[in-house]
Amino acid sequence: MSQVEESIEVGVPVSAAYNQWTQFESFPQFMEGVERIEQRTQTLTHWKTKIAGVEREFDA
Repeated sequence: MSQVEESIEVGVPVSAAYNQWTQFESFPQFMEGVERIEQRTQTLTHWKTKIAGVEREFDA
């Protein structure tokens, strides 16, 4: 299996970047294949995806 690793520097405080990337319910707006994400608790999200016609739901 191949692995791709990339990094990018963003000129904002860590707290601002963290706050933006933990707004999971907005991910379907820019992530193809993600239909819905529900923030169920502080540490649990429920995802619904549909990629190449295959639907999946999972908790993360």
